[in-house]
Amino acid sequence: MAQKFSDVEWLEIEAHLDAALAQDPEAYGLPERRDGSVILMSWNIRKFGAVADRDGPKKSPGATRMIERIAAQADLLSIQEQQDDTGALDALVAALNPNYGVIYSDVTGRSPGYKGMSERFAYLFRHDRVRLGHLASDLSYDRTAIAANMNEALKASFDTSVPGQDDPGYLEQLMTWVQNTTRLMGSQFSKFVQFIRSPYLVEFRIDGPDGQYEIYAVNAHLVSGKKTEREQEFFALLEWLLHDSRKTVSERGKIIMIMGDLNLDFDSSNEDRRLGIENYVTGINAKRRLDAKVNFPFLDGAFNTNARRTQTYDHIAWLADDTRLPRGRHNALAGTLGPDQFDYGMFDFTQLFMDAGPGLLPDGTPDYARFAHDLSDHMPIWVRLPRPNAGQHRFTV
Repeated sequence: MAQKFSDVEWLEIEAHLDAALAQDPEAYGLPERRDGSVILMSWNIRKFGAVADRDGPKKSPGATRMIERIAAQADLLSIQEQQDDTGALDALVAALNPNYGVIYSDVTGRSPGYKGMSERFAYLFRHDRVRLGHLASDLSYDRTAIAANMNEALKASFDTSVPGQDDPGYLEQLMTWVQNTTRLMGSQFSKFVQFIRSPYLVEFRIDGPDGQYEIYAVNAHLVSGKKTEREQEFFALLEWLLHDSRKTVSERGKIIMIMGDLNLDFDSSNEDRRLGIENYVTGINAKRRLDAKVNFPFLDGAFNTNARRTQTYDHIAWLADDTRLPRGRHNALAGTLGPDQFDYGMFDFTQLFMDAGPGLLPDGTPDYARFAHDLSDHMPIWVRLPRPNAGQHRFTV
């Protein structure tokens, strides 16, 4: 059974955080709620599902209080690893206040009779700041596209697995390949076929005193397998959204907001990732004459979003032609333009647990076993935007 902080240790952690927040309202990167701005947050809450099972509570009371405390800072919270059982999510909504609403997807990532990496995607939102729109849908490829992707994947598998006809082992290896490809369950193709877990798109409207952001929020938890699989799913998602942006962004004036765990680990550094994404988007925009501009601010910030603080897996990013939103060249200005202006960050609970004491091992390193399962192995990330208003025509410095 995974270790947990004791009740006394959780009280020590909470007291330490209270004291830190009294000195700095955004200590450890926990965003402060303000009247003139909205907080958009994304968090992979590890195995967030049932309140309890036969062995007792799934998460300790202290971890549950911390989840409630973090969620209460968000106007819109995108949750990954929401399990089939929504008991803990329902309890979270009830514990906050009547202003909060919730919407979540059906279970994705599995089929009847087959094992899979299944979960739901959920959004928690404040009714007084955020309104649910008309659209909620999975993102997936149609049958024709899947068939084409499958054919391409099978061809690539054949080319790498079966020798030429002149090879003496050709027939034997051909039969082996045919037999293996008839058992598709668990097959690992070298080409993208379909998302393992279909991303979930929901329309939200964020109201201000006399303005509005119209957002298509995309909650995603991309595959965590091999490096090539991560690349394929990420770029498939990006291309899907860029393709849709001609109508969604250009014609309807919507903002596509990616809020999820993208498992983005296909290069050695954030700088390499950022340049790779920029080059990819520039190529697609030039080829298809798209207007959407893409910003992945967490590739510019020094944020390692997993609890071990080694990778930038989690992202809030946007595809937009809305001049009120900052573009990539503005990311360095985050947090410098005023208390209700553009900013972004991460609640570093690993550092909190170490500083409070219970999360620190004798050798001075984090005691991940005490909190990675009980709370989460990912940190919450957030973006602050000014509440929309009539005079807000362009992002200005």
